[in-house]
Amino acid sequence: MSKCKEGWSHVRDFRKANLGMTLEEFLNHSNQIYTRDGIAVVWKVPTAFKPIRNAYGQVVSCKVEGKSCVDYLGRVKKIPLAVEAKETSSNDIRFDRVEDHQAYFLDAYSGQNEAICLVVVSFSLNSFYAVPWAFWKAGRDAWKEAQRLKKRKAERITVSHGDITWTTPGRAAVKEEELHPAWKIETGGRYGLDYLQQYIRQGTIT
Repeated sequence: MSKCKEGWSHVRDFRKANLGMTLEEFLNHSNQIYTRDGIAVVWKVPTAFKPIRNAYGQVVSCKVEGKSCVDYLGRVKKIPLAVEAKETSSNDIRFDRVEDHQAYFLDAYSGQNEAICLVVVSFSLNSFYAVPWAFWKAGRDAWKEAQRLKKRKAERITVSHGDITWTTPGRAAVKEEELHPAWKIETGGRYGLDYLQQYIRQGTIT
């Protein structure tokens, strides 16, 4: 299980390195290299915990004190960035895995300074996608509306953002094969999990 200092040099090496690791660890590694290369500065948003003490004042446990906005915040050159990371061991993932308070934050954040807002999804740590918030939001909102109307299926909505047009699946969850191919993250190479590749390649980031 080898990993070079500047990333995984081959896709095969990256998959070998998957053993025992999490999506967050992969993103942390990529963010370190992005910073080193001057591409982005991205930091993990800490979760606030409150210690629980016993009668002797000893810390015996803890509980989450407040909900964090998203998993990562930062800047890509001069562009604000927000990233929510989600893992699934299934071949699909529910849109409502992005919770209400996170959706509220991403809505507000994406409306300021043309920020980049992404939901990075891992399918069993074998394939990875960086879904722009505009598309994830469309699928999530469509399902929430179907729930409000007590419908078994959601309306299929076609969304255009940038150079990509995508139609929501009309369900609570989206399958891997239903995600746009442009969102798939290439693995290996210098960054390991190069989730900003679509923006760099398209010239969005200068």
